[in-house]
Amino acid sequence: MTTTPCGRMEPTPGPTSAFDLNQALLQSREQARAQWAEGLAQFQSQMAAIAETSMQEVVQAAAAAFALGFSFSAQKLISEEHEVLRVTLRHRGGAEEFSEAQAPQEGSAAWHALTASLLAGLLGIPVGNPPRTIEPDRPRPQPQPSVADTAGAGSAAAANAADDPEAAGDEWDTGAPDGPEASDSGLEPLTDEEIATLHKFLGAMPQEARKRFTIEFRHHFQVPREVRTIKDRITQRRHKDFIDVFERELAGGTP
Repeated sequence: MTTTPCGRMEPTPGPTSAFDLNQALLQSREQARAQWAEGLAQFQSQMAAIAETSMQEVVQAAAAAFALGFSFSAQKLISEEHEVLRVTLRHRGGAEEFSEAQAPQEGSAAWHALTASLLAGLLGIPVGNPPRTIEPDRPRPQPQPSVADTAGAGSAAAANAADDPEAAGDEWDTGAPDGPEASDSGLEPLTDEEIATLHKFLGAMPQEARKRFTIEFRHHFQVPREVRTIKDRITQRRHKDFIDVFERELAGGTP
């Protein structure tokens, strides 16, 4: 309500144009995202790693996030003729994010385990097992050959080497099996221009496709769940090859 100069109460005028309405909506979304980021940062500043991604462990670890206005839901959806489990994390300010993967049987132990794993990823809860203490192996006593045995074995080896040159030891042998050098072109680093081009391509993807790509990339290259973004993981030729294959699949072509 607005008070006029005459002291009369009148309704506050709202947006008077489509531009004003869009601006108000944009400001509302920005405010919701800011509240989301602030709440998530506050939660992550005080959270501790959990031993495993069981539902009980994750829910207990997420209790502080729930107190800050976060909530979650899990539902089964049909996506491109496949059943997927989608876990959605919401904040009371209105912002939300989701993560999904191929759905196991609804209500099964695998369903709950996957729900917990996706929720832990959305909240950025680190997962790690406590280090185990491993006692060093104790050296076992080895029988020591006699002087006579050593001399006899040495003489026999020398005689065999003299008769058969191929039986002689190779002084260049390092013990490594024969084969090509341990090099992989997939590990070749990308140039800054290539990385920028790939980032631009991924940024232009539809949100659903980008979510799917992120899940598949994390699974293929075994990116730890505690890593919040894969953007800085795209650095090598094998990453570009993976993106090229995904692009062809997305376009309906043959991988």
